[in-house]
Amino acid sequence: MNRVHYNDLVFDANLLFAQRDGEVLRFTRQERAMLEMFTQNPRRLLSRTHILDAIATPDAPTSDRNVDFLVNRLRAKLGDKAREPRFIATQYGEGYIWIAERIVDEPLAAFLLIGPLYGLFHEPTRQIAEPLLRDVSAAFDALTGPGQTSVVAESWRRAAPHRISFSLDASLHCEGDVLHAAVLLRDGASGRMLHAWREVLRPGADDAENAAARIKDAIWRHLVGPDDGQTSPAALPLELRLHEAALILAGTPESHREIEGQMARERFSSDDPALGILQALGQYARLVQAGPALSPEQWDDIEDEIERLVQAGLPAAQDDPLLMLAAAKLLFFIDRGHFEFAEQLAEEAFANSPAFAASFAMRAQILMCRGKIEEAVVLYDKAIELAGDSQEFTAYLLVLKCTALLAAADRRALDATCAELFTLKPESRFTVGIFLADHEGPPPPECQAILAGIDEPAAARLAHHLYRVGARHFRASEHRDNVMRGLLARLAHFDPDAVQAPVREFLTRSPARRPPDAARS
Repeated sequence: MNRVHYNDLVFDANLLFAQRDGEVLRFTRQERAMLEMFTQNPRRLLSRTHILDAIATPDAPTSDRNVDFLVNRLRAKLGDKAREPRFIATQYGEGYIWIAERIVDEPLAAFLLIGPLYGLFHEPTRQIAEPLLRDVSAAFDALTGPGQTSVVAESWRRAAPHRISFSLDASLHCEGDVLHAAVLLRDGASGRMLHAWREVLRPGADDAENAAARIKDAIWRHLVGPDDGQTSPAALPLELRLHEAALILAGTPESHREIEGQMARERFSSDDPALGILQALGQYARLVQAGPALSPEQWDDIEDEIERLVQAGLPAAQDDPLLMLAAAKLLFFIDRGHFEFAEQLAEEAFANSPAFAASFAMRAQILMCRGKIEEAVVLYDKAIELAGDSQEFTAYLLVLKCTALLAAADRRALDATCAELFTLKPESRFTVGIFLADHEGPPPPECQAILAGIDEPAAARLAHHLYRVGARHFRASEHRDNVMRGLLARLAHFDPDAVQAPVREFLTRSPARRPPDAARS
């Protein structure tokens, strides 16, 4: 290694000089000897006698008083202060301690970095704080998904190279064995302050687990919360934000479980009715992800709850375009006569927000269900272009585009879009592939595996799931039939009265027979 980092200084390997913001600091022979002794013995109390042995030479003897003088001169050169030490701390009457942590050249990588930590130069605070903060880090890792690791880095500074998602500054103070911490959560890339609060940690208590949960909740609020006027054209719809936040923090594709747990805690701690829309999005995620395991009666109950939550939260959400788009999505999805009202909300959100990608996604769904498939595909492609690096958003848009092409029976374009989807997200072959496969010819191997593992009740639930998620929203019976045709053909060997008849009754229903648009009244 050619360079050594301590705080904001970069030393050459031989400690001949250091650099800070382009300024070069050069050290005398005695200063270099002192630096070498300090850096080779970090966190160890060095008496004046030890330091004398390191810096004295036959032609330049020195004394205790000269040691103090040289330490003060070195401190001045390092930009250090005796009262607020960052490099050399004084142990009065005994000697000196090198407290600066060495920073490695390699970028530090972590999901959460706990640091920098202030107040650890006070040794009793250090002895209490270090194990407690390690406990917080371990508790956080246990709460989050695989790969979302945390590290404790006492002297880390933002100027150091890093690949971190979030950092947690902490100012520490001990009273007995109780650690008081003022913590500040920051965005890892920009350093922007996100949330600040107070923690109290005690050995042997559940405080570390509780602190880890509060850190996770604060990160969750940042990932799914409002953008404070900084909404970009590529901003994700809230249903995708919630899903991605759950993937990041829980590491499970069944994101509805994490969403429901987080939203229950949020609603317990807040009376903001707009949170009801986010809770409704969690229920929507449950229907999409766990739908094949639910009975029609369970679907109806969940959709009752979605409708109630959206109607209660809508007045409080009217100034937030992303919440308005979420409300539009939910009212559109439950298909209870709110189609025109959902369209109105989507148009208002588009007119008042730069969130083009999210708006295009919602408007395209409305267009395709009105039968304007070509216009919908154009908007889906525009949204896909804006989605950029978001794999989940792009995959979501490709699934919607596939649904439009399936409804239009455009097999050639559908196969090309399926290939794009399966390349981007191979697991989607098993989650949506069976719904998109051609009804003619043998089914793909992954579809054969799914079909071989289901019985008649499961087949009925699978058909019901596709109807609720995809087919029922189309106004034209031809489009609804096209969406269902492939799956029903694969299930034809089951008793049609048990599997197909109920769905075919749904397919022939006229939109005029659906419930009135109660949300507009």
